Amino acid sequence: MSGAAPVGEEAFAELAGLGVKVVVSVDGQRPEIELARKHGLRYIHIPIGYDGVHDDACKAAAALTKQIKDPMYVHCHHGKHRGPAMAAVIAQSAGWLDRKQAIELLKRAGTGSQYAGLWRDVDGFQPQPISAELPKLVEVAEISTLASHMVDTSLQYEVLLDSMKTNDWKVSDVRLLQEALRESHRVCNEEMRPWMHDSVRLVHAMESQVERKDFQELRESMARLKQACNQCHERYRN
Repeated sequence: MSGAAPVGEEAFAELAGLGVKVVVSVDGQRPEIELARKHGLRYIHIPIGYDGVHDDACKAAAALTKQIKDPMYVHCHHGKHRGPAMAAVIAQSAGWLDRKQAIELLKRAGTGSQYAGLWRDVDGFQPQPISAELPKLVEVAEISTLASHMVDTSLQYEVLLDSMKTNDWKVSDVRLLQEALRESHRVCNEEMRPWMHDSVRLVHAMESQVERKDFQELRESMARLKQACNQCHERYRN
């Protein structure tokens, strides 16, 4: 079973009521482990991006199927893309689904065709060899440094700058920038936190602007985003 991130007391109580025992998060945000424990649920954190299910995540999926026999719920943030992709990999690791059935899982979930890496890694799934060294499953995955997240943010920002030149905007590119900013927000210091939060909200609004093809509004959003980034850079990078 997969879906969106559970939020609040009622969501975790509902999962427990459905018989779920293990919640697997592939989102970048820190799992709500305390709230999960309150309802008798165990969290396992295997964060992935929209670019695909990387090898370490595939190994974690194999470890999951070997060690966990209880009913589980796999989630990302939105519930349509990364979560179903990881659920498909887990199901193939366990032998519950074959390749065709795993692809059907993505179709039913509404996984975006623009996330080619997710479809590629589900379609091309290969079981781990018997000799593979599998990782330890953890409640909260180790968080990479702020600097590395800011590199990702900068790269995705450059992608949108190129889009602005040709008006060839893609929702997937906007979401990748949003993910990088959300990860930065999670590990930044207290002074930076409200700036990062505002940037995340700004980029989130750009999704609907891309869908409407409101190019003028997109340019204005990019200008506001640049101003927000400069505010932080002047203080911490320049």
